[in-house]
Amino acid sequence: MSRLLLLLHTRLALRTTAIILMIVTLLGVVFLALAVYLRAESVQREQQSRIQELLTTVERTAQIGCFLGDRHLAQEVTDGLLSNNIVSAVSIDASDGTTLASGRADPEGEPATSVVREIFSPFEPETSVCRITVAPDQDFIDKLVSQASTFIGGALLLQLVGIGLCVVLVVVRFVTRPITGLSHRLSELEAETGQQLQAPRGNRDDEIGQLVISVNAMIDNLVQSLGEERRLRLEREVEERRYRAIFDNVEAGIFELDSAGFVRSANPAFRRLFDMATGTDLERHPVAFAALVGDGDGATHAFAVDDEAGGYERQWEVALDSGERQRWISLILSPLETGRLQGVAHDVTERKRAADAAEKMAMTDPLTGLGNRRGFDHRLAVMARHHRLYPERCHALITLDFDHFKQINDTYGHQVGDRALCHVGGILAGLMRQRDYVARLGGDEFVVLLEGCDQRSDVEVVLERFLDRLRKPFEVEGDIEIVIGVSIGIAMVGLDTEDAEQAVRFSDIAMYAAKRAGRNTWRFYEPVTQS
Repeated sequence: MSRLLLLLHTRLALRTTAIILMIVTLLGVVFLALAVYLRAESVQREQQSRIQELLTTVERTAQIGCFLGDRHLAQEVTDGLLSNNIVSAVSIDASDGTTLASGRADPEGEPATSVVREIFSPFEPETSVCRITVAPDQDFIDKLVSQASTFIGGALLLQLVGIGLCVVLVVVRFVTRPITGLSHRLSELEAETGQQLQAPRGNRDDEIGQLVISVNAMIDNLVQSLGEERRLRLEREVEERRYRAIFDNVEAGIFELDSAGFVRSANPAFRRLFDMATGTDLERHPVAFAALVGDGDGATHAFAVDDEAGGYERQWEVALDSGERQRWISLILSPLETGRLQGVAHDVTERKRAADAAEKMAMTDPLTGLGNRRGFDHRLAVMARHHRLYPERCHALITLDFDHFKQINDTYGHQVGDRALCHVGGILAGLMRQRDYVARLGGDEFVVLLEGCDQRSDVEVVLERFLDRLRKPFEVEGDIEIVIGVSIGIAMVGLDTEDAEQAVRFSDIAMYAAKRAGRNTWRFYEPVTQS
């Protein structure tokens, strides 16, 4: 059974034949049942019609016998009807209900539906003289039906079998055999050489011929694809050799990360940047990239590849401590393929130092080494942003201006004046905390930002110490000593104003108030009251 099922599954001709035979059988059963039914109805109608003809034949004799009440004549009519093989029983009943004659051809048979005919008087057509009841012989009728059905069924069966075999032969000859031949030739075809199929002689213009044309077109596309693939493979080999040469000799570090954030491939430049051993087999002993760049505790999840989130490029700089000096590495990570990242690393230490030096120079006063106006503006913006985030904290802005600094320049020269400026700047820098900021805005004007000073008394302590050190004479060439005086104005951000820029103006106002008060002292900003 399993062998037959396998053949049906693998043989188109056998499967087609089986399907056609099943269809023919099903149609044969339906048509045979319909033919038998129609033939049975036809035989029944024919026998009924024949009985009616028999009754018509004996009707005249029956009229006379019934009119005269002649039982002998009525019995002869009955016997005459029973002599026909389609009649099973006959009964002639007078109009008063008495039976004039009766008889049965087969006492054991069961009569079918009887046929009744009224017999009228030969002289008075409207007067019924008797009734003839004839019962057909159903067994005989069934025998006729059976014979007719057998003949029709046999003829129909032979016709259906012949049609089925012809259809099977046509399918095998014109469909399955050409397809089988094409299948064998296709299995032996060397498509990569451009060899093509030939359509069967009788199928060049039909669907099988179109199938051959489509297969040949596919072979042409395959040959072109193979040629293109060979060309691309050669180009790829050339590109791989070129890439390998660049990979091994370029100064930039090139590396690949797997989905877990481990380094799986790295060129010599990358190994030098991160002090990795040259012979390390990264495929067998991968290194966590996070550990190389010093990202926290070296957890790898920070560099794991999330394919569902989609690939994107990341760029940042990391600082590496190599013992003698700090080095800065610029890193770029970009998606390479599913579960892989490609990275490039550059040593940007010199560029970073140059940028830091340039930035520091741009924000530093070249004479005193303190901040300049640009640096002060930047630091003031930072303090303003900090105050907006934490408005409960106060900050002090102090403006300092030398007293009679022009006399020092005129008397001792600008060189001594510059030394005096450096002296005052050094004192201020020595008194400030790390989070505070000191800047020279130009000439003899200094400014100090004290962060986190909530009380004016805290500012006064710093200024007392500053003036105490400033009172000591400043020695210049020879035995010359100079005493420097400074007028100081203070404005409190958070107490006097919430605006840092306005605090700068308020500290200037307070500084001029200190000058009016006799110089070499300080004054806090006091709002002017109108009387």
